[in-house]
Amino acid sequence: MNGGTVMGTRKAGPLQVLRTVLSGLFGVRHSRTHEEDAAGLRPIQIIVAGVIVVVAFVLAIVTFVHFVAVR
Repeated sequence: MNGGTVMGTRKAGPLQVLRTVLSGLFGVRHSRTHEEDAAGLRPIQIIVAGVIVVVAFVLAIVTFVHFVAVR
């Protein structure tokens, strides 16, 4: 068996997952890019990356507000 992957399907790398999540977060995606990304992405990759990106975004905002409020 080939490890559960379909022949001809490639796995998405971390940068491709990050690009997909960020473009989805900001709402800028082309249909061609969406189709290419959807071929190699698994839902768990999107969920984990999405949670990490949102937590990092919220922490960045909280840190920024803290530094602005302290001054």
